[in-house]
Amino acid sequence: MLAAQGKSDWHIGQLLGISSDTAHQHIETAKRRYGVASRTQLVVRALFDQQITFADTLS
Repeated sequence: MLAAQGKSDWHIGQLLGISSDTAHQHIETAKRRYGVASRTQLVVRALFDQQITFADTLS
């Protein structure tokens, strides 16, 4: 959801209390699981699979 809002790895880490490297690894893991190459593709797939909603993307 935070990636869908356009948050950077650093900002996601700050919000969740984790390092930016850990946030990045979570994003990379999600991209691998969805079989996509970019954050944008990840967001589109998550929306398509109803894992997040358009309302979730509003910051």
